[in-house]
Amino acid sequence: MRTKGMWLLVVILALLGSALLAAAQGDRVATVGISGNEELGSFLVDSAGMTLYLFTNDQPGVSNCYNQCATNWPPLLIGEDETPSLAAGIPGRINAIERTDGTRQVVYNGWPLYYWKDDMAAGDTTGQGVGDVWFVVSPPTLSLGGNAELGSFLVDSAGMTLYLFMNDEPGVSNCYDQCAINWPPLLVDSADAISVTPGLVGEVSTTERTDGTLQVTFDGWPLYYWKNDMAPGDATGHGVGEVWAVVKPVTLSVGSSDDLGDYLIGPDGMTLYLFMNDEPGVSNCYDRCAINWPPLLVAEGEAITVGEGVTGSVGTAERTDGTFVVTYDGWPLYYWIHDINPGDTTGHAVGDVWAVVPPSSGM
Repeated sequence: MRTKGMWLLVVILALLGSALLAAAQGDRVATVGISGNEELGSFLVDSAGMTLYLFTNDQPGVSNCYNQCATNWPPLLIGEDETPSLAAGIPGRINAIERTDGTRQVVYNGWPLYYWKDDMAAGDTTGQGVGDVWFVVSPPTLSLGGNAELGSFLVDSAGMTLYLFMNDEPGVSNCYDQCAINWPPLLVDSADAISVTPGLVGEVSTTERTDGTLQVTFDGWPLYYWKNDMAPGDATGHGVGEVWAVVKPVTLSVGSSDDLGDYLIGPDGMTLYLFMNDEPGVSNCYDRCAINWPPLLVAEGEAITVGEGVTGSVGTAERTDGTFVVTYDGWPLYYWIHDINPGDTTGHAVGDVWAVVPPSSGM
C-alpha cells in the first residue's frame, strides 16, 4: 500500500502525462484521463477533468441507462468516426458501443461511462454511491501496460510498473529492510481489495509478509515497485542486479466458444485474428486497417511465451513502421476494435477475410 504522499505523486505524474499527451497532439486530447482524491483514490475523468461513473445495473458492453436515467447521468459520447483514447499510462481497455438511439458511448474495460448532473466542477464526485448503484471508475489493481523497449508487462492502477524478484520463491517474499525500501511491495488490506483487468491471463493472489501485511502475487510471484521509476511507462528496474524483472503474462493462450471451438487469445484474454490478405511473415494491415485491427506487438527480441494447448510455431514479423507483430505459423495476429470483453469473437468472418486462429498447428 502506498502512503498518501506517494499516491498523490503518482496522480500528479499521471495528470502531467495527460497534459504532455495533449500538447503533443495539438487540439486532440485523450478522451479519458485520471484524477483522484484521498477519500476515493484514483478514478477516471474526461478531458476536462470531470468525473466519470459506472452503473452497476449495466452489463459489460451494454448500457441500461436511458430516458430520465440518461438525463441525470449523461453518457460519455463520441462521434461516429471518432476513436476513444486513454491518457498515457492509464491501464485497461477503452472502446465504444452503440446505444439504442444510435449514439456511441465510451466504455472502459467493458463498462459504459457516464457523468452525474450534479457535478459542477472538475474533481467533484457527488455521484459516488448514489442509489448504491453509481460509482467512480477506478482502474484495476493489476492490468497490462508496457513500453516500446520491453513490450507488455504488469502495471498497477496508476500505470506504474511492477516487478518480480528472482531471489523470492513462489508465495514467499525474501525482500525486507533496505531491499523493501528500494523495492516497495504492492500491498493490499485484503485479497478482496484486488481488482484485475478482465481476461488478464494469470493467477492473482496474496502472500503474508513477516510483518503481517499482505503482498499481491502473480502466478505465485510477489510483486514490487522500484523506487527510481517516476512515471507510468518507466521500467528502469528491469534487469537491476540481474535479479529484478518486469512481469510478463503468457503471450498466447487458448480461449473457446460453443460456436467456434478453441482459438488463440492474447495476454489480456482478448480474441486474436488472422487476416487472409496477409502472407506468412508479412503484415498488410496498416493505416485505418490497423486502427480497426490493432496488431499484437512485442518488443524486438522479446521472448514469446505460450500456454497449454498452443502447439503451432510462434515468431514475429517486422512491420513497415519498425514494430514487431507476433506471428502464429507465420500469420500475423491482430485484435478487433469492436470486441469489448474477453470471449467476444465479433471479428470472425468480417469481410470474409478475418478469422479466429485455431491453436493447433497447420492452419
